[in-house]
Amino acid sequence: MMAEQELSVSGLSSAGRRASGRKGSSGRTASGGPARGTAKAAKRSVRRRPAGPGPRRSRSGRTSGPGYAVRISPAWRGSLSVIISARNEEQTLPKLLEQVMRLRPLEIIVVLNGCSDRSFQRTRLCPQAMVVCLPEPAGHDVGRALGAKLSRGELLLFLDGDMVIPAGQLTPFVAAVDQGVDVALNDLDPLLPPFGLSDAVTRCKLYLNQVLGRPDLGVSSMTAVPHALSRRALERIGYRELMVPPKALALSILGRLRVEKAGAVNVIKQNRLRQGNTGAGNAIERLIAGDHAEALAWVIAEQRSGGQLTAENLQEHRRQIAAWRNAL
Repeated sequence: MMAEQELSVSGLSSAGRRASGRKGSSGRTASGGPARGTAKAAKRSVRRRPAGPGPRRSRSGRTSGPGYAVRISPAWRGSLSVIISARNEEQTLPKLLEQVMRLRPLEIIVVLNGCSDRSFQRTRLCPQAMVVCLPEPAGHDVGRALGAKLSRGELLLFLDGDMVIPAGQLTPFVAAVDQGVDVALNDLDPLLPPFGLSDAVTRCKLYLNQVLGRPDLGVSSMTAVPHALSRRALERIGYRELMVPPKALALSILGRLRVEKAGAVNVIKQNRLRQGNTGAGNAIERLIAGDHAEALAWVIAEQRSGGQLTAENLQEHRRQIAAWRNAL
């Protein structure tokens, strides 16, 4: 069992997170609330089941292009950890776990964020699941950081408990990392309207990727599931930074990790509408915008300290951004 202080991820929620437990418009969930003080409870609530068989090797091919349902025949070179964050998802968790088991993971880590339903009992029916219970909502991003901290696999796949995604649509993300990608993102570009009709969250994602010199990523972001990381990426980024997904993405790109789109899963269609994630300027929209502002502030500070940002190239950068935006 890990030492108690090693479970302190649950107390590392960044400022501005709130205990709403809602989901944003781009497949990213944020709950929040004070995560401090949950480390001991999390430690007491961890339940390990015997690990299932490791990934089998086979001669069958791997996956095809992004977004396509493919034949499931996992033969991962690296071991797979699947991390699921959930809050009151007793209806969807069992179905999602069935799909995840088809990937033959080394382990499944389910972080329950302040659940008041039977999510714990339903999850315990999965013999391979390690269940971590946080008595109060700490936010999905904090849950992912905690799950990453506890993970042992070389490949990490992140999911939300309220979306039942077929195993065939999850395979491309794992396969991409298994074949050398460090950060495998969900491609939502085909699902979104033109820039002029986009919401604030979408524009934040577009702008950050443009600032990072990766306009090819479009709206792809670590705020949206599914996404996958290599163990190397986790060690380079640091599990704490996963609590602010846009900053984690910025760290990945500026750290010269290999970041690519890997699949196209329509999480917008499956996104549950809840109080707090609907309407302009809702709480989740403000939270995600704040995360992007934090990431941009860090990027600007890094560029200034490295002498990469001057008044002249900042003005030129703004001109390029405007030209790109107006062309959309």
